[in-house]
Amino acid sequence: MFPLYRKLIAASIRSQMQYKINFVTSAATTGMIMVLDFIILSAILYRFHDVVGWNIYEVGMLYGISSASVSLYRLFAPEINDFEKYIVQGELDQLLIRPVSPLLLLLTRNLDLSRVGGLVQGVSVLVISLSGLAAEGQSIMGLMLFSPVAILSGGVIYFSIGLATAGVAFWTHQMKDMLTFTIYAPANASNYPIGLYPSWLKWLFFSAIPIAYMNYLPMLTLLGKGSEWFYPILTPVAAASAFYFARMLWNVGVRHYHSTGS
Repeated sequence: MFPLYRKLIAASIRSQMQYKINFVTSAATTGMIMVLDFIILSAILYRFHDVVGWNIYEVGMLYGISSASVSLYRLFAPEINDFEKYIVQGELDQLLIRPVSPLLLLLTRNLDLSRVGGLVQGVSVLVISLSGLAAEGQSIMGLMLFSPVAILSGGVIYFSIGLATAGVAFWTHQMKDMLTFTIYAPANASNYPIGLYPSWLKWLFFSAIPIAYMNYLPMLTLLGKGSEWFYPILTPVAAASAFYFARMLWNVGVRHYHSTGS
């Protein structure tokens, strides 16, 4: 399965790299938009100094991980994010008649290479934040080692949420509106400490939409905010669990799918 995925991904990248100028401009535009978001966040923190005890560099760690993670998801799974058209327009039928998993085919279609700009921007924010924390005397070795784990796990968490939303779309026949509540709003919320939000929203971010495990929970430990030592371990565990349940929901949806032509 993996060799086939690698070949299909390589073919998708080659086809898109035929338009190199478009790739550069799209990636640069995406990165600049996300840089503007962080500049606004930085201006707010500069005015108020901290958010519930988190300074600008600590919030920068949250922001950088979340930004890089969601960019990773949008880079490799744009068709999952745009799955509604496959249900409404009947395009899924074409995938189901092929001798390859429809999920694998979706993951190798139309990689959104413009999201490389967002990925670079998120990593850049992490580097700046780590430098700032080091200048303040904070030990950053654990943060440096954990950041790649957090980004990869965060990408899996966002992908799992998107896949679960696509799974629900088999019954609702719509997905774009749901993504506002399952991906876009949580992604913005994860830029700030989860402790900032009301109890019901915290519960949501620790359960059905588990973005708290991506950056907030492990940062409590790694930034020395007095939490349990095992919190960073929960990040990949939460990612694996989210993917498992999302895949189950997706498989149920595929089995109950009725073609638009039926």
